[in-house]
Amino acid sequence: MPAKNTPTSQNTSLFTSVEQTVRDFRVGSGNRPYNWTGKIQGLMSEKALQKELGVLKNLTVDDYIARVLDPAESNAMVSARNVAHMINGKTYNEVDMGPLYAVEIAINHSMGSRRIGLIAQNRGVSNGVWKPEHHLEAARLVRIFNRRNIPIVTLMDTPGADAGAEANEQNQAHAISRLIAEMTNTHVPTLGIVYGLGYSGGAIPLAATNILLAVRTGVFNTIQPKGLASIARQYNLSWQESARYVGISPAELTSRGVLDGVIDWAPADAGVGIDPLVDAIVSGINAIDDTCLTMVEEQPAIFSDYQNQVGRFIKPDENFTKLQKVANFYVEDFPTEYPNIFAHACRHQRYITMRTRITSSTTDAYGRLSAEEIPKGDLNERLQKAREEGFERWHGDPEKLVYQDDLLRAWKSFKEKRNELSAERGRFTTLLLGDPQKNFEDARQKLCFRTTLYLYNRWKADCEYNFVKLSEMVKDSEGGNSVIYDKPETELTISEIIFNGDLKAYFLSQFESILIFDALYNSIINNFGDIAAETREFHTLSAESLKRILDTSIENATAQVASIENKASDNFKEGQFANWLNNFVAYRRRGEFLKEVEEWKRVIFPRLSDSLLVLITFFFESLVPEYLNSQLQGKPYSGEINPVRIGKRKDFWNQLNIAYRDLLVQKTLDTLKRKKLVTSDAFKKKFFSNFEETNADLMTANPVSFPGFRLSIEKALNNKITPCGVITGIGNLNIEGSPRVAAVISNVSFQAGAFDMASAEKMCDLMVTCAEQKLPLVCFVSSGGMQTKEGASSLFSMAIVNDRITRFVCETGLPVIVFGFGDCTGGSQASFVTHPLVRTYYFSGTDLPFAGRVVVPSFLPSMCTVSNYLVKNKGSMHGLVKHPFADDLDAQLRKIDPEIVIPKESVEEVLTSNLAGHIDTQSIEVLPPAQARDQMRPIKTILIHARGCTAAKLIRVAKKLGKQVVLVQSDPDMDSAPAAMLDGNDELVCLGGQTPDESYLNAHSVLAIAARHDADSLHPGIGFLSENAGFARLCRSRNLNFLGPRAQSMDQMGNKSTAIHTAMANKVPVVPGSHGILATANVAAKVAEEIGYPVLLKAVHGGGGKGIQIVREDSEIKTAFNRVFAEAKSAFGNGDLYLEKFVESMRHIEIQILRDGHGNTQILGLRDCTVQRNNQKVLEESGSTMLTAALKKKAYASARKLADAVDYIGAGTVEFIYDLTDKTIYFMEMNTRLQVEHPVTEWTSGVQIVEQQFNIAEGGSIKDIEIKDDGFSIEARVTAEKAKLNDQGEFDFIPTPGLVTECKFPERDDLEIISAVSEGKTISPFYDSMIAQLIVHGKDRNDAIAKLLEVLAETSIKGVCTNIPLLKRILVDETFVKGKYDTSYLPNFLKSLDSEELVTEMAYTGVDSANTSIDSLRIEGTDELKVLAPMTGIYYSTPSPNDDDYVAVGSKVNVSTTICQIEAMKLFSQISLSSVTGAGELFEGDKNYEVVRLNQANGAQVNAGDLLFVVRPSS
Repeated sequence: MPAKNTPTSQNTSLFTSVEQTVRDFRVGSGNRPYNWTGKIQGLMSEKALQKELGVLKNLTVDDYIARVLDPAESNAMVSARNVAHMINGKTYNEVDMGPLYAVEIAINHSMGSRRIGLIAQNRGVSNGVWKPEHHLEAARLVRIFNRRNIPIVTLMDTPGADAGAEANEQNQAHAISRLIAEMTNTHVPTLGIVYGLGYSGGAIPLAATNILLAVRTGVFNTIQPKGLASIARQYNLSWQESARYVGISPAELTSRGVLDGVIDWAPADAGVGIDPLVDAIVSGINAIDDTCLTMVEEQPAIFSDYQNQVGRFIKPDENFTKLQKVANFYVEDFPTEYPNIFAHACRHQRYITMRTRITSSTTDAYGRLSAEEIPKGDLNERLQKAREEGFERWHGDPEKLVYQDDLLRAWKSFKEKRNELSAERGRFTTLLLGDPQKNFEDARQKLCFRTTLYLYNRWKADCEYNFVKLSEMVKDSEGGNSVIYDKPETELTISEIIFNGDLKAYFLSQFESILIFDALYNSIINNFGDIAAETREFHTLSAESLKRILDTSIENATAQVASIENKASDNFKEGQFANWLNNFVAYRRRGEFLKEVEEWKRVIFPRLSDSLLVLITFFFESLVPEYLNSQLQGKPYSGEINPVRIGKRKDFWNQLNIAYRDLLVQKTLDTLKRKKLVTSDAFKKKFFSNFEETNADLMTANPVSFPGFRLSIEKALNNKITPCGVITGIGNLNIEGSPRVAAVISNVSFQAGAFDMASAEKMCDLMVTCAEQKLPLVCFVSSGGMQTKEGASSLFSMAIVNDRITRFVCETGLPVIVFGFGDCTGGSQASFVTHPLVRTYYFSGTDLPFAGRVVVPSFLPSMCTVSNYLVKNKGSMHGLVKHPFADDLDAQLRKIDPEIVIPKESVEEVLTSNLAGHIDTQSIEVLPPAQARDQMRPIKTILIHARGCTAAKLIRVAKKLGKQVVLVQSDPDMDSAPAAMLDGNDELVCLGGQTPDESYLNAHSVLAIAARHDADSLHPGIGFLSENAGFARLCRSRNLNFLGPRAQSMDQMGNKSTAIHTAMANKVPVVPGSHGILATANVAAKVAEEIGYPVLLKAVHGGGGKGIQIVREDSEIKTAFNRVFAEAKSAFGNGDLYLEKFVESMRHIEIQILRDGHGNTQILGLRDCTVQRNNQKVLEESGSTMLTAALKKKAYASARKLADAVDYIGAGTVEFIYDLTDKTIYFMEMNTRLQVEHPVTEWTSGVQIVEQQFNIAEGGSIKDIEIKDDGFSIEARVTAEKAKLNDQGEFDFIPTPGLVTECKFPERDDLEIISAVSEGKTISPFYDSMIAQLIVHGKDRNDAIAKLLEVLAETSIKGVCTNIPLLKRILVDETFVKGKYDTSYLPNFLKSLDSEELVTEMAYTGVDSANTSIDSLRIEGTDELKVLAPMTGIYYSTPSPNDDDYVAVGSKVNVSTTICQIEAMKLFSQISLSSVTGAGELFEGDKNYEVVRLNQANGAQVNAGDLLFVVRPSS
């Protein structure tokens, strides 16, 4: 217990006296200020802890990991969330937010009931990794528990906080800092428990507690051991050794004072009870209460300090009050909730506990020694051993040839050509079949080449070692092995082929070449910064640049391979790699090979943008062949960079732009850092006079003797540099008035300014001086984070400094101003730089990721980490300032990115303003949004953002109007029929991806392509982003002429609720209903009761038949509300619902409008779309058979009113419900885009709607266009689908993608065909099933029906199923022909059909097809089946390191048996036969399978599609 009364504690505040209290305490009491022995139940005894320490001391490194770390990392461990559910007590206010779990529990215990607030990291979701929203939610919960005087218990179980790009962009460091501030400011007892993994900034906020305990298997450290090894890699330390050196076990941490005790319980014990855990929680909180009572009783200073605090609360400092409001961080809220004196003591006790967990030394006390002997380190040895074991595992059990179809074919061809060498062949046969010797040599080369490529992707990161090792073995092996030619192919292995005497020499050549290729590939990755500058933003690469890149990289790669093989680089056969490269260029499947390489290189180079790997694939797949052909055959070389296969890379072109800028920005910043202009001396010289350093002798104590750290300390001392992360002092600022301030300056000369425990002690002491002398605090901070080499204690530096800033600002009202510069990351950034009460500024060019790039295994683009980009993000900083030591930096950054934010203020100006009491945040200039009419101009190049039929129609019209077209298509659409419509003047650009989310919905990539190809306008097509107002605004902000309405009109009419109110305001009839968003299910029930059932629940942002449900009875309304809300939230990202009366019998009517920028509105006609299935249109007609003339006139007038009311521009459709019962129309919605069925109106009105879209966008007028009413038109939508009967005997229509083997349409003057398919094209499974629109024109409706029947009869589409048989049946149906029906027509009609006949007819494709993807899983000549990896990641054969393998050779499994797990991005996916290709077809639920082969080693990297297992059916 700290001293009862010290001389200072009676007369000064606890804030100024506490540092002396801690120093006094250390002299006499060791490292534990409070003795919890006997007060906390359920803990391990001191004897048991000492015994454990003895055991740990004698363990090998690997045994240490097995005993300490493996149990904490086990996936079988019960999550903290699940354990919370086992606590005996009543629960309240549960919060389940994925990796964050919180709950109030009134614990029933023998010591009495105790209510606690539990906040836990739930490893069951995202491994317990918290994003910014989780930290902010936890901070909110802490404040709630605090206000309600509920003690807080935290359970730490996380590998760390999310350090990815998105988390950085969303102010992760600020969120962590805020949570620390809330945890240290709370006045209720807090008890932290390290439940599993307690690492880094993810753990420290929850460890800032009065008492900190751990369960037996918990681990705690500043950083994950693997991250620590990355920092200490220069010492050849493995992560296992790093963990051992810092000491992460509970026993070690308790012995060093990091923990207050170890609970004699582990999550593995949960099955037999959790009593020790609950005992520790309840008794621990009681112990804190008792200690606070004693402190108040024995320390009068607490009374006086409490009285002073209350006085400040009653009469607060004006600036402090304003600062709290700006920061939205209130130290205390309301008078009646103000903490009592015991709570005041609780907060003080917490700080003393944390403060004594850290330690430092002085330069005088630090013992100087002779040169330290650095441990050898076993990293390289471990890596080598792993490689050796991996190779031996493969060599001892190589895969059979039949497992790889491509290699099997190459082997058969080689055998055949070999046999032909001895056959007699005449001159004619030789001319016809080729020279046998040449054929043999070609087949031999092909076999060796393809086998080597296979092994390269099979071995991945281990390829270099394996190929060298295999080469040595092949060289040492004896001659021929003719036995293999007679061996059954089902038994032949790849290894046997390689060691064959006829092939050995050729394989050796291939091995050398593939190693050169690998080194070449890596060389290009490592030199991307230089390459970027030569490609004009990755637009083109000149032949000269490509030649230079190849020459330099091949020379370096050859030298590298020569050094690996211990031979001179000139010993390679002349032209060997050139020949290999020519063969590679001729290899038709090189694209597939490179895509596989791309996947595993992405894991090896995790900090490289995916988009750059796509470019390397394009480099080898397209640019190199194009260059070689230009050199060897004189063909033209364009050098254009335009990948045609991007793969599932979301937002590729935008990400490529980001990656390009990132390369140049980081290159610029790295150049600045290398100049070493920004030093502590430079800061003192530029900004201070009369600077007097304080605590100059404080330095790191090197508490865990981490290998190599002492060398850094000795080096610093020898160079007269204090081994401490900061320099502190007091001086006068070189600004007007020369105000005296205290200063903290990062000591970047020592460990890059890593914030160590001495730094924290210096800052704490300096703030006491500031409080005593009434000095503001100014900090200049650049830090790689906490000093991880000091071990877990260093983490508390974050919480201690954070707490002292809160108390300093609260008690003095003085400002703390922080300027971040250089690399401002990690614990410094997430504790005090971003403290809510600190005024945070960053120099231009500051890189401020939450975690340093060296420990984050992912690409962090500059726009998510550099201050000039982050300044746009709300709450990221108070402002951006000019770099005081790099005058030209801003000009360089603006040259790279013209849109980057450049600061206007200097450091001196900011200091002057802040010290004068101004604390307003800096405003960012916002340009007014571009207006639609401002962009209207002649169109030269149009980007068409559409696919399928829509793209076909838009291309046709654009070409007719003489416009150049830039067409964007996803990967599967690159070979589509619309793409084939382009000519040499047009551009086809791959968007990448397969699904809409991966491709067409990536607005920024679309805009990047538009800029890249100089498009001046954009047509958004139909669907995707066509009604996205934000996209329209983005286009216009980039000076793109968007062929669509004003964004404001889209906002007004795109939101169905707003559209209804707009209609009502303009006296357009609407369906009776809520006419607004329904707040709750109860409100929905009340509205429904008022208007009468049946009613229709609809999502505000719904569409495509989703987010809509009929409710017929009051008993169904609440359940329906919840279901539709959930569906809408999932499908559209918004669950807002409204309600309207359900019209039982209705027709679907829509009015086509055009409106120009001059205010001219034209009504082109009416369409009837009543023939629908599941709210999807099947047939559309140019008139309605049942709508009266009066109602038609009313619909026309209403559509005109709405178009004028919202100042609409372009083509649009106003849709109405025609209520057949009440004989009236109601406004339904407005489609602010082109409609699929627009051609029927073009036929009857004589107005080409798409052409008029171009005319309007160019500023033209439609005032004088002639509108006809000519005949009748019908459109049929042809879809690729087949019919199937479900369990209820009803029709289900299933899309049938596939290859179109025949596609024939009739040619006639009264027919328009808009087709998304043609012969030889493949229909993708990723989009809607419509493949053609057939539009006919007749003199009247009956004539149009007859003509459409003729057209369908003459249409032939084979290879896929279509709905043509259904369309024919509709057109001859009596009810349809008479025209007397409503929207229930088609569902009722389907019930009347001969179901079997329709199913059979729609199933006809005209061709016999086999499922080749499934067939490829069958192993030729056997009953064995391949099990392929369903995803890319790391393969694990066991649940955790100490567990048995999931399966072994001979194991019997069914489709639900877990056979392995694959880890990707810290998430583990359990793999079974039900989750791989072939599930449900080859791998059936009622069968068992025997494992024949395990093809991957535990921990191996696998790509999607890699062979994992071979199995066969088992009885």
